[in-house]
Amino acid sequence: MKRGFTILFAEDDENDAVLFSRALRESVNETGIKIDVHWVKDGTEALEYLIGGGKFGNRDSHPFPNLIVMDLKMPRQTGIDVLRWLSRREDYGRIPKILLSGSGEEKDVEQAYRLGVNTYFQKPSGFEELKVLVHHIVCYWSHTQRPKIAPRHVAMGVEP
Repeated sequence: MKRGFTILFAEDDENDAVLFSRALRESVNETGIKIDVHWVKDGTEALEYLIGGGKFGNRDSHPFPNLIVMDLKMPRQTGIDVLRWLSRREDYGRIPKILLSGSGEEKDVEQAYRLGVNTYFQKPSGFEELKVLVHHIVCYWSHTQRPKIAPRHVAMGVEP
């Protein structure tokens, strides 16, 4: 059974965010699966979104994500920093996570999986390849069973 879901998309490059959104829109149009995507510009904003802090405090406008898709190398806090934060919090650590990065370096891939990423993709070089990749993500995650997560409101620097 196909089910819609909410994506938290963390990407510092606006062009990459636009291309991802366009590819996602095309997949949604083809599949009819309802996807709600919320874009943040770096790892710090991703964590603020996850805890419902600041401008992300209204969960009606900023629902808790069912899936996180993020870049590896972002300013302020990287994708690795976000993975590390999530891995230290049992409830948050269960959120499925995908890294979509320009880096294919083995040390980056190894570290991401060690910190709990579910999938690591190197960013495709062209839009057609990105469309195929995003479509696979949509189709796969729309069929999965995902845990219900009732996040606690925690401060970013404080252990739960």
